[in-house]
Amino acid sequence: MKPFVANSTRDTACDEADFDSNPSIPMHSAMDSNHHDESDRPSSTSHASSISDPSSPMSNVLIQMPSPQQRRAFLLMLAYAKQLEKEDKNPIIAYCGITGGSCASNLLGNRIVCLACQKSVEDSVSDTGLPLVKLDNATASKCKRTLTLTERRGIVEGVRSCLVTLLRVLKKDLGKIKIAQAIKRKQYDTATTLLQAAHHVMDEHDINETAVLNGRYACRKSLVIASTTREIPFNTLDFNLFGMPMVFRGHTPHDRDAIQLRMLSNPNDQEVASDYFNARENTTLNRFAAKHRQFVPPEEADNYERKITFFLSSQDECESLGPSWRSQFRDNASVIYQAATQFPETYFCIRFHPNQANILSDVNDGFEQLDGLRNIQIFGPHDDINSYTLIDWSDVVVTFASTISVEACWRKKPVIQLGPSLYDQLGISETPDTLEEFLELLGTDLKPRGRDAASKYANYSVKDYDELDYLNYDDGTLRPVGFRRKLPAVVASLTQINELSKRVLKKLIKYHLNSKRRAA
Repeated sequence: MKPFVANSTRDTACDEADFDSNPSIPMHSAMDSNHHDESDRPSSTSHASSISDPSSPMSNVLIQMPSPQQRRAFLLMLAYAKQLEKEDKNPIIAYCGITGGSCASNLLGNRIVCLACQKSVEDSVSDTGLPLVKLDNATASKCKRTLTLTERRGIVEGVRSCLVTLLRVLKKDLGKIKIAQAIKRKQYDTATTLLQAAHHVMDEHDINETAVLNGRYACRKSLVIASTTREIPFNTLDFNLFGMPMVFRGHTPHDRDAIQLRMLSNPNDQEVASDYFNARENTTLNRFAAKHRQFVPPEEADNYERKITFFLSSQDECESLGPSWRSQFRDNASVIYQAATQFPETYFCIRFHPNQANILSDVNDGFEQLDGLRNIQIFGPHDDINSYTLIDWSDVVVTFASTISVEACWRKKPVIQLGPSLYDQLGISETPDTLEEFLELLGTDLKPRGRDAASKYANYSVKDYDELDYLNYDDGTLRPVGFRRKLPAVVASLTQINELSKRVLKKLIKYHLNSKRRAA
């Protein structure tokens, strides 16, 4: 089975599209080539695992389908359902039957888009012979449960996550825009209806296990919320960085504790890690590295005792991940100001996240307090700065929820991570809990941590996946085995409608926010 190379659909860590990340990198055995051949196939020792425990009793599994607009994700969930059927479980396919509702694939709630999506799901599932249930208003009206405050809060978080991610606007600005508020209300109504419908279906079909794509956006999170309320197992699915399937058992792909445990369970293969990190720096394989090749060390830095670089994260990605990702260091500018004023003998560089260039909110807000500080150099999101050269130049690297922490550890640099991340429990860095602890650390002689955990992270990124019998990766393209997505041409046009809607919404939001700034 050959992995195809594509950007992950995983809307998980706040730095999956980090400075030089999400590269189109082939697997370990083909690092010296830009082409994918049979050497790209994972070895028999790769960290793949079975979908379920074959000794577990037969269970009824409710699987919620994503929109067919998401081709890979749609095929993934249907292949997973067929895999469960092969393993003698009883998969039941659920899909959104709400016409005119708002979701990640239909922000404005276009009724034609809804009807076409529903038709594609119905026809696609029909060929598999798997049972199909519709989650709609009629089903929701039969629900005998009253949604709890906790469930409703979960839906609110899911709605906010979706809009912050898709519209690239920070939470503080969402409430200022009337059209965004209208979409929020519509998505909330849609997701609560899906949740009530799911509760009824779970009662009617005696469901004792569920599965959904990713589980972060409200339209997908509803099934995770229902499972949590009922205290029954749930799995979420997504793709790794190389487009290989991953099954997350009992948690979501952005569960920091569970994901890092999985990372650390991977082998410490230093050769795989070396090839992986080298490939990330390769400008022919990594589009981010190709765009950011320059770094001229500031001459004035030679007059200082130390050089420390802060690597920022894309604020919208971190904001979209929910309460467990809220950082005590979220006021990045204030943290940096405290460090720069307390350690005037140290030269500080600040590297904005390149993805911040496309955020509609003001990413520079608060950084004006750094103006006039002589020991600070700021590299903005548009600046052509090579992150790897900047790491090598620095004596210490400080990150806010960034993959750069792992990169710097591998390059034998002392690292400090501020706030939650997918790497804060790997043992690759110092992880202070407060500003006071951070400033105290800066006053010490920091040493690099060992590279073993960084190696395991690399092996996780390259080798860790869950193989499905009903997905094939020959010739580098994801292909279903024994089923197919119906009405592909129609679905493609639906995707264009939603993309056009997003572009128009972003232009309206940008105009509104710029008008507010000019008036301030």
